[in-house]
Amino acid sequence: MKYLLEIQDCKLLGSGAEGSVYLTPEGYALKTFKNIKSAKNEEEILRKTLDSPFFPKPILRISNILIRDYVSGDNLFEYISKHGLPYNLSVEIIDLIEDLKRLKFKRINIRNAHIFVDSNGKIMIIDPRKPYSKITPYPKDIIKILVKLHLFDKFLKDVLKYKPHLISYWTSAYNYLASPRKRRIYRYG
Repeated sequence: MKYLLEIQDCKLLGSGAEGSVYLTPEGYALKTFKNIKSAKNEEEILRKTLDSPFFPKPILRISNILIRDYVSGDNLFEYISKHGLPYNLSVEIIDLIEDLKRLKFKRINIRNAHIFVDSNGKIMIIDPRKPYSKITPYPKDIIKILVKLHLFDKFLKDVLKYKPHLISYWTSAYNYLASPRKRRIYRYG
């Protein structure tokens, strides 16, 4: 069976440093990369995360094109700005970070633009970059969002309610973010 997909039949969702993402008529995300290596790297990461509820499933890669599940919703900042921080979203954030640790990601931080929250309050990561090579031990972008929206204290209360043993991780993460000088000493010392 042959299948032909015309790029002009797809809707452009966005473009970035590594390529462009389109929505296919069938409802998949088609990502064109500027080089094959980047396409292979993202496919490899998505294959390693197949058992995670936080990542889209890869469908097919041909050369520098990757087709994967489409992810809808708002980025984390937009979602929280509209809906606040319900307890179930705090649980999603906590579970996401614990899942990244389980997957042995060295880069725990994920940019806001890559964290989507759907209408059911479920989180998906659309563009995992350098998770095994770049070291960032804490989710600094998530913390920045919660602090900016004055919801970090509420989040810590949710951590205490859901998984109290993780409170030291989250307070350490906040301290790591709040003290750049200490972070440089930690990183290089």
